[in-house]
Amino acid sequence: MFPSSSGTIFFEQEKLLEDLLADCPISDGNNDNNTEKGVKKRSRKIEERNNGSSDSKKTAHRFTEKQRRQEMAALYASLRSLLPPEYIKGKRAISDHMHQAVNYITDMKKKMKEMKLRRNSLGVETSNATDSSPYCVKINPFTDGFEILISISLNKECFPLSMVLSDLLNRQLDVINCVSTRGDGCYLHKIHVELNDSASIDLSELQDGLMNMHKLV
Repeated sequence: MFPSSSGTIFFEQEKLLEDLLADCPISDGNNDNNTEKGVKKRSRKIEERNNGSSDSKKTAHRFTEKQRRQEMAALYASLRSLLPPEYIKGKRAISDHMHQAVNYITDMKKKMKEMKLRRNSLGVETSNATDSSPYCVKINPFTDGFEILISISLNKECFPLSMVLSDLLNRQLDVINCVSTRGDGCYLHKIHVELNDSASIDLSELQDGLMNMHKLV
């Protein structure tokens, strides 16, 4: 009886050990290698993916920077073309060109201010001249004579045209024609005088005399 009971107990213990081994399988060396290779492969893929994303960012940054440099170069070239040669002579650095551009703008503002003051001054002088002398006499010489142009403001008294013609006749000058027209804000008298070969006359003196003739009226 005893040996049979011992055999039964041994069989049951062996069966229990097999069941435990079945529930907890032991991996061999090949499985460990496969697992390690899988982990390395996944790590390599993740690294490659990260490197690819980094390369794309670097490429985009290089393209943007290149485009920015090209645009700045075009702007500098345009600015340089607007500056007079004396402002950029002997200066190659972009910083020098920028400094000279500021100087050029300052100089131009100063010149514009001076020109504005001069224009205003000339306007006052012209206005005073117009008020003091409403008549304008000009003589244009020709090969066979000369032409007298007399401009008179509409808001002034009439110019003594008859006295002018009489003066020319007294000087023994041949008056070919006399035309009077009304223009924009003035009367214009045009007198054509023909000179003989032996005739000699000082046109400057004649012009001054005609300018002062309105004072005799």
